Amino acid sequence: MGAVIDYKYPSQTQTPDLPFAFYITWLWVIGLIILLGFIPSYILQFSSLTTMHHWHGALSFVWVAGMLSQATLVYQKRLIPHRTLGCGLAFILLAFIVSTVVLYTTVYQERITTSVIFRLVLSLDIALFPLFIFFMYRAIFSAGSSHKHAHWILLASVMLLPPGLGRLIHGLFFFPFDLPPRYFYEPTVIITGLILYRIGQAQSWQFKSTRVCLVAFISAVLISYAVAYDITKESIPWLS
Repeated sequence: MGAVIDYKYPSQTQTPDLPFAFYITWLWVIGLIILLGFIPSYILQFSSLTTMHHWHGALSFVWVAGMLSQATLVYQKRLIPHRTLGCGLAFILLAFIVSTVVLYTTVYQERITTSVIFRLVLSLDIALFPLFIFFMYRAIFSAGSSHKHAHWILLASVMLLPPGLGRLIHGLFFFPFDLPPRYFYEPTVIITGLILYRIGQAQSWQFKSTRVCLVAFISAVLISYAVAYDITKESIPWLS
């Protein structure tokens, strides 16, 4: 299998592929974190949500559940159902992307001036979403190479992790103990960054795409702070 897969990085063709169990395990971990973060939050806010929120919530659930189902089908070596479900999920993906863009456009106008935590979270999500789209594009057009396909799917799923992980951290630790919600952001980005680092470490950093993904994530975090605290070149004396 390793001889067939070529990411066009010389070091990769010299290193054995990671077992599928690695990708399946991480996809399940990330998918469950997203669901455990979003479902309770969605239920608690149900009455105040708009129709667009409900559509987006339904598409998000179907997409994540589909991702977990796909991982399970691969584990069970049921490749024909995996391909069939994948074709259906391609349409769900398109609808999910459209609903997310519409929702971000609406929410951005409503909440960007409300508080620092909203600006942090929203700007990070907006910065990471194009990466999710790009990684899914690469995954779809890498379907002929199973390990390559799994690699891009995993990177794409990590880009969706912060919103669900942040809600999970807030729901488990900050909300019950009445802690300031502003400070769940740092644990969220640190854990996400550590997961990306762990993935890269397991791959022996042989994939340039993983290294680029980690750098892009760190850059997105820095951008989120710049947006949240209105940090510009003019506001930093030594850059002026």
